[in-house]
Formats: sequence, structure tokens, C-alpha cells
Amino acid sequence: MKNILYIILISLFSLTVISCSSSDESASTTTDTTAPVIAEVTAVTTPATDTTPAYTFSSNEAGTITYGGSCTSSTTSASSGNNSITFSTLSDGTYDNCTVMVTDNAANSSNSLSITTFIIRDFSISSSASDNASVVFGQSYQYQLNTGGTYSGAITYSLSNELDNMTISSSGLVEWTPTKASEITTHEDITITLTTASGYVLTQTYDLTVTGTCTSGAVLGIWSGDQRNSIDSTKYLGNISAYTDNSTTSMNASENYNFGGASANITFGPTAEVNKGSVFFYHQYDNTTHLYFNFFFGVEAGSDTEHQYANVDIFTSKNTSEDYVIVMDDKAAEFSQYDNSSANSLYSASYKGRFRWKGNTDGGVIGPLTGTDFKVYMILSGTSTINSDTLSLCVSEGSCLSSMNYFSKDNSTVSLGDKDDFTVGYVANIDCSN
Repeated sequence: MKNILYIILISLFSLTVISCSSSDESASTTTDTTAPVIAEVTAVTTPATDTTPAYTFSSNEAGTITYGGSCTSSTTSASSGNNSITFSTLSDGTYDNCTVMVTDNAANSSNSLSITTFIIRDFSISSSASDNASVVFGQSYQYQLNTGGTYSGAITYSLSNELDNMTISSSGLVEWTPTKASEITTHEDITITLTTASGYVLTQTYDLTVTGTCTSGAVLGIWSGDQRNSIDSTKYLGNISAYTDNSTTSMNASENYNFGGASANITFGPTAEVNKGSVFFYHQYDNTTHLYFNFFFGVEAGSDTEHQYANVDIFTSKNTSEDYVIVMDDKAAEFSQYDNSSANSLYSASYKGRFRWKGNTDGGVIGPLTGTDFKVYMILSGTSTINSDTLSLCVSEGSCLSSMNYFSKDNSTVSLGDKDDFTVGYVANIDCSN
């Protein structure tokens, strides 16, 4: 009987131990039902020109990221703490429905975090004025503002803190010519403002340095092609300055050309070179408003037994004075005025130059040229529009001129050797007294 009772007591004790053990195990195993908490840390910069903008949010748990709305990203894992993500490429527009959510390893999902509304504008200024922000005094400064990306509607451009007479065109071309001695310095904080039709504004601010020294006189520009009626800035070859005399040796246009001995004897201007053509402007020191177009074809190499030839056409336009042939080197038939007409007080003329020489030089002078919009257009090849003659610096009967050069008072030279035609015209007048 005692043995039976003992067995029963042992069994009851064992059941109690097992029961307690099971209870302990149940108490130590819990289910994670707490969802991650996420919050916005850094919103997307708006408006953003980057089509793959950055965004940062925080999470108190690691997990898997789920995106909603119009935004996605290749980043799908979140860590505890701040999480920086980059959105996949977005097109232009407003994004106000993007969300992000984190689900932890126990399948608990956070709140759906609404991303602060942002705007994508794939539009920017793709050029930098600071890359070439210097200009030599008396020469023309040009900067074309270029844009990148896409936009709709028209763009307007404006300048602030700009220099006197600095302009910007409807296509974003900034132009200016320093004409005052006081402008030889660094001009700070010139600002270009670009505004799209939708009101999006971009700005570019830079400094512009003017170098060189002031030399009084007329400054002109030179372009390739016919620029009499509409200037193509892409064909601009540079600025040129006119030669002048001085108060001690003051000469009119004819005296400065100094034709004699079947040759040009230029007093103020370039020196004739073998087998080369020369072009330059000249004015008297005390009359900067009246300019004269000079050109001559260089001396022949070797003997003077073989003629050289040059056939050219010259046209003037928008001149406020009636221009004519001032100097005819050699025969009058070589260089003649074909027509001269005026409209609205502006003169346009045609000149036929058919030059033939040996051993010396040949050329002439046209003028006076006045006003602030005159142009001189010189054609060096092709078929003449005056008659059916062939224009060339290399006529078959004689030897060829190797090049044609424009000479400037500042000792710079613009090569016209590979240009069939070119245009020169007024840019500004320099006065070093201010």
C-alpha cells in the first residue's frame, strides 16, 4: 500500500514539473506586433532639375521598403536610422502622390509616409559666362546663354547690374563693347535672368574683366558672308580698329593712300606684302565719324613682266553719307562706281574692281562712311552680280594671291584667305577722355 501511495505521489510531482515547464516556455515565446515608425528627414529639393532626385527618411526598424504613387527606387532595404534613397528617373511635372512604407521581418508595416510634394524641371543653364569672362578694350564681347533639358513656351531674358549699352537678345545673346577708359576694370555681379512661360526662373551671375589700354578712334566688326541686312553672330570673326593719323601728320584719305609711281604708299596702315591682299579702315584723328575703306593687292614676287589679277565686287549699305571712289590706283576703268542710291537718307552703292598689275600694287579707297549702322560687303569669288564676270583672287591669266588679310590699328590681323566674301561694319567709337 505504501508503495502504491509513493508511486502516486511521484507521478503527481512529475505532472506538476511538466506543467510548470510548459508554462515557462509559453511565457518566454512572444509575437512581434509592433510596426516600424518612419518619418521624413530631408525632402526633395523643389523645383529640382535633377530627374533622379534624392530623398531621406528615418525608420526605427530595419525592413523592406515599398513605394507608392508615381515614385520608385532601386533601393528596397531600409536600416534602422536615416535612409537616403535616389528615385528612379522622373519626367517633368509635379509629384504629390508619392509614398514610402517599411515592413519589418515580422511582416509589420509602417504607416504610409506621404512624401512632401515636389516639382521636377528638366531645364537648366548649360553654358557658363565665367568660362570666358574677359574682353579686350574696344573689342566686342559676346556670350550666348545656352539651356539644357526641355521646356514649353517662350523664354524671356533680362539683365541686371549690367554695363552701359550692354544688351541681351531674345535668344539669350549678350553683347557689349567697352568704349570708355573707365571701363578697363573688373565688373562684378552681372546677372542674367531667364524666365520660362510657366514662370520658372533661372539666374546666372558672373564677373567680366576688361583688359588692354584705351585708344581713341572707331571700332568696327568683321563677319564672314553677307551681313548687310541681318547679322549672324556665329559668323563673327572679331573686332577691328581703324588706323588714324595724328595732329602732326594729318592726312585726308587720298593723301594717306599716297598713290604714286604705280603703287600705293600707305602712310598710316599696313605694309604691302608679296602676293597678299590687304584691307583696312582709316580716318583722320580729328574726324572719327568719317571712315574710309582701303584695300590694295600686294607686290608681285620676282620680275614685273607678268601681270597679276584680282577681280572683286564691293557693296556699301546703310551709309548716312554718299560714298564714292576716293582713289583709283592706275586706270579708272579698273575701279568704278556702278551705282549709288539713297532711301530714307541712307546710301547703298556698288563698286566694280577689276585690278591688273605687275611689280607694284593695285587698289583703291571708298568713302566717306558715316553713321552707326553702315556695312561694306566685299566678294572675292563666284560670279559677279553686277555683270557676268568671274570674281577671284586667282585669275587664270596670272599668278594667284595667296591670302587676303584685314589689318587693324592694334596690330591684330584677321585672315580672309579662306573666305569667299566678308562684311565689315561700324561697332562703336572710342573716346579715351572718359
